Amino acid sequence: MDSENGDVMKDAVIVFSRNGLFTTTVTARDIHSHEHARKLWPLVTPSIPRQLVTWVKPTFVQQELKRRSHFRTLPSAKCLSVTQIFEQEEAARHKAVCESPEHAAAKRMVADALRQRLQKGIAMPWYFKDPDSSQYHLAGNLLLGAEAVHTEESVKTSFGCDYRLDIAIVSKQISKDPILLGGIEIEWEHQFDGRKALIGKSQAFPLISIDISGMTLEEITPEWADAALTATAYSSDTGQRKTYVYLHDLLYPLYLQLPSGLVKDSRHQFIVFAPDKDLTRLEKWAKMLQNLMGLPKSAMAVSIVNAKSEQSKKMLENAGQVVGADWQSINSQQCLRLTVDRPSPVDVASHMFHLCLANLFLSHSDSLVGYKYMTGILNEDPAEDIWQHPKWNPELRQYDYHRILPKRLAEPRSRILDVLNSLGQAVQESC
Repeated sequence: MDSENGDVMKDAVIVFSRNGLFTTTVTARDIHSHEHARKLWPLVTPSIPRQLVTWVKPTFVQQELKRRSHFRTLPSAKCLSVTQIFEQEEAARHKAVCESPEHAAAKRMVADALRQRLQKGIAMPWYFKDPDSSQYHLAGNLLLGAEAVHTEESVKTSFGCDYRLDIAIVSKQISKDPILLGGIEIEWEHQFDGRKALIGKSQAFPLISIDISGMTLEEITPEWADAALTATAYSSDTGQRKTYVYLHDLLYPLYLQLPSGLVKDSRHQFIVFAPDKDLTRLEKWAKMLQNLMGLPKSAMAVSIVNAKSEQSKKMLENAGQVVGADWQSINSQQCLRLTVDRPSPVDVASHMFHLCLANLFLSHSDSLVGYKYMTGILNEDPAEDIWQHPKWNPELRQYDYHRILPKRLAEPRSRILDVLNSLGQAVQESC
């Protein structure tokens, strides 16, 4: 149902899931915030022709519910190509922030707070929990390996568009350029859902969003800036986060905080299905990256699995079973298997290796990426999207199962662009 005609759309379809395209439905009440909706994006109508939808939060007046959360279709004028959606929202955001003295002050204060921490050698910790993906929280240090803090940094997306990042944290020069370790955007009244979702789907660094809606210039102080960088739902009077971390699933293995002793294997593994030429380049690049970061030879093993024998065919099928549906449409003959030491919270070289590796998968190849949180683990329940780790409970004399991380971490870039562009085309043809 189309809310533009006064109807309320209660359900939407998640375009990409481990079970394939358009196979998973979500209800509006299951979404907690605009940030949560962006994580699930793209969302479309259950009916055909599919149309992009946006989530509308519930409305309360004096604690009384006046309007339930729901979905509404994007106006047909916005159902354009991915590039057009992004560039229109980027232009609108740039105009809005240029006209906001509050935004300028907040950007300056937050950048100064980061620079002071960097000069004094003080960490900039962040953390959050994604219960849909793991029972354990994710955490990192935004300044780990940092060399400088820049404002108004131009960043190029994997789908060809540029955008301006309010604040960028960068490393020292590695090979030709520094590594973008993290970014911060100041939000002010305008959400720009499509733009933020596309950034989240394509970027291999933590992006922190700080909401200053309703704040005055007098409230934007150095003390506020330092507190805003570490704010959580628990530190808020209302329980609503004003600071949010956007993180691509490919970076979850880097930042996941597992309890000591839960997983004894010190290595984890990435499984990559991509065109043959991409797999060859990824194998070469991974080895170059290992040398560039100074990781010992024992820290990583990378190889291409070819389905040339019965044994290798079985290995390939097992790898595809981990990734989930559609792996054969990407490459039915071979995949890349990369095993690497799990990073520690203070290991700069390993930290930057994982960031660069994710960037290779997202921006420099057309990769479908799966994950094994330890080597040699059996995929005993192929239908389960999340790895469940068994741990013997001697008191109850039974196994407890711990939800670790998703088995599928990234969709091929071309698939995302093709589906989104086809959605826009379908709407234009139906108008």
